[in-house]
Amino acid sequence: MNLSNTKNISIAVLASILLGGAGYFSFDRYEKYQAVQVLKARTLQQMVFVKGGDFMMGDVGYIDENGDKQYFAGDADVFPVHRVTLSNYSMNALETTLGDYDIYADYVGKDTVQVGYREHFSKQHPAWGMNWFDAREYCQWIGQETGYAMDLPTEAQWEYAARSRGLAVAYATNNGKDERGINIRNPRENKFEMPVGSWPPNPLGMHDMTGSVNEWTVDNAHSYTEEAKIDPIFDEYIAKRPKVTRGFGIIGASGGIKLYKRIMDSPENTGAGNGIRCVVNHPEPLPKQLKD
Repeated sequence: MNLSNTKNISIAVLASILLGGAGYFSFDRYEKYQAVQVLKARTLQQMVFVKGGDFMMGDVGYIDENGDKQYFAGDADVFPVHRVTLSNYSMNALETTLGDYDIYADYVGKDTVQVGYREHFSKQHPAWGMNWFDAREYCQWIGQETGYAMDLPTEAQWEYAARSRGLAVAYATNNGKDERGINIRNPRENKFEMPVGSWPPNPLGMHDMTGSVNEWTVDNAHSYTEEAKIDPIFDEYIAKRPKVTRGFGIIGASGGIKLYKRIMDSPENTGAGNGIRCVVNHPEPLPKQLKD
């Protein structure tokens, strides 16, 4: 028997089994499988460990040059400011891209998102246009693929990371300021969103939490209360109850893009431009490579 031929046949059979072919080998299916492996590795590499702790959530304000307390003039729903204690978690430094979502949709047999002006966007632009259910399903799917349970962030997790573990800043930029064309997009020069990671990260290492697309959180719309909270989550689905989105990606006046701004949206809505950023609720930093 030709041992070389035997080896080649064995590889083909093994690949068929691994890809669920049951005796059927498809190079198209293999290419999709390979694309998923790359996506899984990239997702883990982009995870930032967020050490838990206490922070004040809402419009915490700041101390001005005269030593007086000032507020960032947030909407009424960002009050009352309240103490939140969070456990450790990890979060994607970058928003899920159109290319990422296309790999997922192609692999599981879903429709890709049909964003407006798609011809203006590359695969490196942030994905948007999926509803809350599809966004959460993406995070849970990539979590199953990597072996680390993933989900959308809670609203508290999102704000804590945007503020680099609770800093009293209004923008999730490298210096906490709104500097158009320097640390976030200038809409006069760039009408559409930029590819992910185009601007410097905040001190924690998170990109695009100010000035890009809105991002779905797992939480239902709810009012703040003064009581201190530990790992708050409001994820129970209630029909017709809006979900909270964060990041407010439409760049207008500086007041409209402050990181604590809350936008409520129907979980069924596919047209509002909400994107995805996934978290892993795990007490230790994640490895930067896939499990064997």
